[in-house]
Amino acid sequence: MANSQKQQMLERDDYLRFRLPEALKERFKLYCYLKGITMSDTVRELIEEVLRNEDLEKLLQEKLLQEKLRDNNREEVDE
Repeated sequence: MANSQKQQMLERDDYLRFRLPEALKERFKLYCYLKGITMSDTVRELIEEVLRNEDLEKLLQEKLLQEKLRDNNREEVDE
């Protein structure tokens, strides 16, 4: 199997479903139309931008610390 075929198999598209107020969806749809870009491409680019600007390792460590503190507080209350 060629490398490009392997890459395509690894990068298959998946679907996300989420809710938006109808007015916001219509404004977004109009924005994309006026810019000549698809809604999917725009959402994909926005997600990539958010992830580029975040330190996921730091967020994970913060989340683990919060959960540990929460668990410790629960243990103290149970005692």
